[in-house]
Amino acid sequence: MKIKNIVKIVGVIKKMISLPETKGDRVVKFIEGFCVHGEGDFYGMPFKLDDWQKKIIYELYELNENGTRKYRESLIGLPKGNGKSQLVSGIALFELLGSGVTSPLVAVAAASYEQANLVFGTMKTMCEESPILNNMVETFQNEIQVKNRSGRAYRIAAKAGTADGGRNSCSIFDEVHEFNNINLERVHYVLSNNTAKRRDGIVINISTAGHDLDSLMGRLYTRGIMKEAGKAEDPEFYFKWFGAKDGDNPKDEELWKKVNPAIQNDWWPIENLRRRFKSLPLNEFQRYHLNQWTRIEEQSWISGEQWQACENKDLQLIKGADTFVGIDMALRHDTCAVSYGQKDDKGIIKVKSKIWQPQGENYLDVQEIEAFIVELAVKYKLIEVAYDPAFMERSAQILLDRGINMVNFPQTHSRMIPACGNAYELIANNRIEHDGDPLFADQVLSAAQKITDMGWRLSKGRSKRKIDSAIAMVLMLDRITAPIPKDDNPEVAIINL
Repeated sequence: MKIKNIVKIVGVIKKMISLPETKGDRVVKFIEGFCVHGEGDFYGMPFKLDDWQKKIIYELYELNENGTRKYRESLIGLPKGNGKSQLVSGIALFELLGSGVTSPLVAVAAASYEQANLVFGTMKTMCEESPILNNMVETFQNEIQVKNRSGRAYRIAAKAGTADGGRNSCSIFDEVHEFNNINLERVHYVLSNNTAKRRDGIVINISTAGHDLDSLMGRLYTRGIMKEAGKAEDPEFYFKWFGAKDGDNPKDEELWKKVNPAIQNDWWPIENLRRRFKSLPLNEFQRYHLNQWTRIEEQSWISGEQWQACENKDLQLIKGADTFVGIDMALRHDTCAVSYGQKDDKGIIKVKSKIWQPQGENYLDVQEIEAFIVELAVKYKLIEVAYDPAFMERSAQILLDRGINMVNFPQTHSRMIPACGNAYELIANNRIEHDGDPLFADQVLSAAQKITDMGWRLSKGRSKRKIDSAIAMVLMLDRITAPIPKDDNPEVAIINL
């Protein structure tokens, strides 16, 4: 084939493949050209990025059509030992010295000074040991100052209760799972808010997994998985998570390699993980070395494998078909969930769930929840809506007035113990299907068995994670599998069980 034809073909291929514009190549060149490794086996050696690290940088620095940042906030999750501190230190120095920002101000924050110093100390070492960077900055205990022009990086310990009032061009938060109380969260909020005021500022959160989805870290992670699952629009939020999922086998070394990308080039030898696996409790190994969100495992009612076996990502409910609903209502501080389902001609129950988070002053929008149930009644043929009267009497009367059949389902031992047993049997025997919604899955798998004199029922257990959609599902499954009433056209009413 003639060279001229090859050139034409290459040109056509380039037009067909639309790659996003990014400043990532500039960041990579800066890090590999100017930065060296900090403390560790590679101390003082040139920083050569692995392909997976370059991919994160290229994605993080994608641009909008007008040349501004695509992402203004991010969460990057990696297991311990995969070079989080080194990677984010190189990015921070680029933001200070290579980004071209006028008067760059880079905040490096963590819950404690010791944790903040892991990144900030690495940045200082990179500057002190690099012959190029050493001529560009002066390093001090808590600051790195740019020579001959405005610009500095500084470290912050959130536990000290202080937050710089300046407008940071970049704020970096290390091990965000340690920001676990309202005072630490406030420091994160103030710094992030200051960064948002800059024309092209960026907030970079980096961490291993936590255990509380109601924490700051949990909310960031939830944003990420909802965006990843296509269930939320969040165009300015970048999410990259290397970690095991519910249902993965924590003993599988192929899984270890998959979620620990540093193993690929042997600078985090798998032998290290084998030693850690033998010496740590399983839930700690999962959290720190598989980057998996963990629960306190009591007598968990189902396993991740059982729930995953019921997943059907293509699940769709049929318009106009008989549909049963369960609702676990709250008024404030808690989530509310509506689970609804249909039984197909093979007896398989197809289940979906919608979860509401508390908003301003931790209140739930009850009218929005009521409107959703009315929408279900328009779209499907609602047979029953089962609810606990504790927080639902007003809403139940309003929905009844709209022609919706309401079933009063008090969450007493006598009702919940057989209902929970029924739900377990259906899941264990693959008699239900769900669409893999990550929030729904987390709440179902967070439920634990609470043993009573009459048998077991679902409880939050010691983990205190939300389980509202699991309770709503249990109510719905109990009603959809109950004997069919003799009267095919019952009057609309509140039925007391």
